[in-house]
Amino acid sequence: MANSWLPFLAILAYFGAVINAEKAVGYNVVSGEEFKKQVFENPESRLLRVVYFWKFDTIPGGPEGHIIKSFQKNYEDAGKYVISFKIKFMTVDCTKDPVKEYCDKPKVETLVFVFKDDYVLDEMPMDILYSLDSIVANVLHLALLMEVPTVHTAMELASLKLRAIETKKNVIFGKIMAIGTPKDRAFMEGVFAYSFMYQFAMTTSRMDNILGIEDVTEWEEEDDRVWYFDCANAKNMDCDRSIYHGPMTVQNFAIFIKTLTLPTVCDDSNFAEKLPKPLHEMLGLPVSYLITTEEDLEEHRQVYEKIAKVYKGNLVFAINTTKPGETSDLCPRPPPCVSIKPPGEKTSCSMQDNDDEYTEKYGKQPKHPMGLSKPFNLVNMDELVRDWLEDYYFDPAELLEDDDDHSFGPETPDQEKQDDAVALAVDQMKPLKLNLTDIPHLTDKTFAEHVKKNKISIVLFTVKWDPRSLAFLHPYHQAAKTLMKDFSLEKSPLARVECSDWPDVCDKNNVTRFPTIKVFEWKKFVRDYTGSLDTDSVVSFYKLFKLKTPVMLSDALDVEYFKLGQKPVDNLGDLVQSVTVAVIPEVMATEIEQYKLVAKELRGEYVLGLCTGHCAEDTQVTANAYLFVERFNDPHKEETHFKGDLFYPEIRAFIERASLPTVPELTPASLPKLLWYNTPFVILFRVPGDEASQNIEEMLVKLTEFENRVVMAWMDASPDSVGSRLLHGYNFKDTSPPNLVFLHHATSRVCNYPNIVDIAWDKNELFSQVIQWMIDLLQNEGSCNVLESGHHEPQVPSYDFLSRIKANRQRKDEQADQARGRFGPQKTVEIPDEGDEVEGEAGEEKKPMEKYEDEMFGMEKDDDMKNQMQADKPTHTEL
Repeated sequence: MANSWLPFLAILAYFGAVINAEKAVGYNVVSGEEFKKQVFENPESRLLRVVYFWKFDTIPGGPEGHIIKSFQKNYEDAGKYVISFKIKFMTVDCTKDPVKEYCDKPKVETLVFVFKDDYVLDEMPMDILYSLDSIVANVLHLALLMEVPTVHTAMELASLKLRAIETKKNVIFGKIMAIGTPKDRAFMEGVFAYSFMYQFAMTTSRMDNILGIEDVTEWEEEDDRVWYFDCANAKNMDCDRSIYHGPMTVQNFAIFIKTLTLPTVCDDSNFAEKLPKPLHEMLGLPVSYLITTEEDLEEHRQVYEKIAKVYKGNLVFAINTTKPGETSDLCPRPPPCVSIKPPGEKTSCSMQDNDDEYTEKYGKQPKHPMGLSKPFNLVNMDELVRDWLEDYYFDPAELLEDDDDHSFGPETPDQEKQDDAVALAVDQMKPLKLNLTDIPHLTDKTFAEHVKKNKISIVLFTVKWDPRSLAFLHPYHQAAKTLMKDFSLEKSPLARVECSDWPDVCDKNNVTRFPTIKVFEWKKFVRDYTGSLDTDSVVSFYKLFKLKTPVMLSDALDVEYFKLGQKPVDNLGDLVQSVTVAVIPEVMATEIEQYKLVAKELRGEYVLGLCTGHCAEDTQVTANAYLFVERFNDPHKEETHFKGDLFYPEIRAFIERASLPTVPELTPASLPKLLWYNTPFVILFRVPGDEASQNIEEMLVKLTEFENRVVMAWMDASPDSVGSRLLHGYNFKDTSPPNLVFLHHATSRVCNYPNIVDIAWDKNELFSQVIQWMIDLLQNEGSCNVLESGHHEPQVPSYDFLSRIKANRQRKDEQADQARGRFGPQKTVEIPDEGDEVEGEAGEEKKPMEKYEDEMFGMEKDDDMKNQMQADKPTHTEL
């Protein structure tokens, strides 16, 4: 009989293996015959063919499986993206229809083959194809092998420019620090799109300056750089050069190249008509205006054109004439006057602004004095444009670049350890060896220099004896590694100070608890980090802190992209749960300043957008300002609008509360924000996926009349969860989920709705009965339990070592004084057994042992010290 089950068990085992096995789904899978046809028989139809030969029956587990899955996703995304480049990606399944000459190659599953015409152009190892950017960039390098020469020396660059002068073709030259990065991809996409107009060249050299001896400073910048050489109009066999100052992304680099087609300077009285408005407005380009007189036009034009050539591609340069002494809307001072107008804004700066007026207008002293004593010349003009571009593009709060995440997902424990419970337990018991070499360790000599030279510095202050500090070191190190990878940094933006080694550094920075994280911007302290002490929270904070705040929105379309989480970075929804939008007419200057102050205070935690000026006119449906929070993942309600006057406390409180979902999950992160309202909680203890729980949650959303009287939230009450243990601790008769609980912290009352599951299916009955239940509870009616009072100290006690050391020293001094007889003859004291009573002076009652010891030492001991003394109490024999 037992044997009759064997076939059935075999079938179950087979189907179980099939279900658990994860079969790969390759991108654009073709047969062996189709592969040969497209690659060898019809090679002219497309420029390149990229082929991956799949050899896995199932995707393996562990880290290798993560790498393969990530590669598959990136390979598919890259294949779809480069179709417009006349590049075709395909996959050949060697397990079903093998092409032997390739499928039988050793380690073919670790290679990607690139075919050009009917031969193999290259075999790329998978480890250099770690992201979408790296795949696209490497394939474009092969596709444009002849169009982008690699320059290694100054002589080669000079020769390239001479050929460009002869052919009347301008040159775009890039210094790309590494192949396969997002910046490399941006450069190569520019090559593909504009190689018919420009001669492109690149170098990966970091050490040798190939621009020229006079350009050492410009070359030594530790970043990818792009230069434009105007060789078509070269004079004296020398090409005018400008450098691109913007972020190296696909979109921004394309705008730079398009801007190069504009005239160097647009002038005469009709310059506004000659300025290619559709192009420069579409691209969102800043415009520099020179307002001068007819008498000085030629002299000023020579200076202005030289500056325009140096910064070509970064701004549009325009010139106009007016009468002496007259002002213009473009420049508020008499000529000569130079101003720069950012896209969608009024004039931002002017060479003729008086220092006092600048301070009154902007609330701060100008970086560089712009008084009337500063003459219009090449040096001052260069300083104005250079400083403006530095603030516009490389501000410390500059927008994040749209870099893809290069990680392959979380690390997976070794499969063999997962299968062996004992091996896994032993492995988890091993002490964690921390490698903190990526984090700079700052000292009293290096701290000031570190925070001075870095735009944004995040510094962790720790002490060796604090368990919280030690526990946080590993997540902090992981955060540093993640940021270095995401931003292609050679040095970590996170640093550390060990206060037990450098106490003076910690004292100067007012560090009073551990661990503490402080944020500095250009040497100045900005704020303390108050978020969770985990890797993801620190990484998200840094990325958000780098965002310009508030994000300036230019029109209604900008607002829509911002609401979707696609501006200022595409992956904004991965960093925050919501965004805040304020539409404020420009005349409401006070409200704008209040909003900007909130944005500054919440920087790193929330993302705030400001729509004013033209944007407010384009978006405004009423004449008044309005403010709302857009939530990305709230299933009940996406927007919450602000009601009231736009002042700092109200705006900040609204953003912090409205950024949470309509019915938020009660977590350690959300609890402080919800407690701020000082109102009772209504908590739904639920099991995810339960239909009754969903009905109750939908009902809570509709209870708008209680919006400002209670806080609605939910907790996961699955078995063994924190919510389940908390629910059982309330001592209700029924503690099974779903359970609706009313909790009033001020009165310690905790109540639950009895048998709510019985009415959860009738939504109308549920709604009406819960309303009455809540009204009764808010009027202190209804049956409730009372929370037990007690102290809720943290699991790890706080340390007040200074007071303990002082008390211990005082005790020793008193004992020493008694021994020397300074306070009279020393008393002979018999130390009684524990529990015995001690005779005191006449008329005194007998004292317990514990009180006797307190008097003996002349100090009150805390609980920790008493416990330790009990453990260390000597025996009579030892005495």
